[in-house]
Amino acid sequence: MALTDEEKAKKREEIMAQVAAARADQEKKEVDEQAKRARFFGSHTGITCDGCEVVPITGYRYSCTKCANHDLCEVCYESWEKGKLPHATNQRLSLVASDHEWKLNRTSGFKSIGSNNTGATEKNAPKVKPNDVCHCGSGKKFKKCCMKAT
Repeated sequence: MALTDEEKAKKREEIMAQVAAARADQEKKEVDEQAKRARFFGSHTGITCDGCEVVPITGYRYSCTKCANHDLCEVCYESWEKGKLPHATNQRLSLVASDHEWKLNRTSGFKSIGSNNTGATEKNAPKVKPNDVCHCGSGKKFKKCCMKAT
């Protein structure tokens, strides 16, 4: 049973609509994931990276849920995922994936880096300078007119 050109076109439209819907869902999930991750991006005061020993960790902080006190910055975490941790000299971390379960973390010393302001930026009113013409319309300089009144 062969499909006619009209049936093929209709089928193609249905498939294209499904693909478009799937892409939209995927994009929404990616945006939601980025928004969740953004809550953990900042300065982690008082936390030392067990890989490179940087204090404080700036950016993403990964904590092991299986170990008592293992924290990695995002650079060391990416190295650890590849099976390397070249900077860890004082503290040895196991590179075996089953030994650790990493998650993004933030604690009371966390300070977010980024804007919480979601609206458009508004321009401030221009500052009146002392030698500008006064806004009251007298024609005098602001410093000789209304500036004295304030």
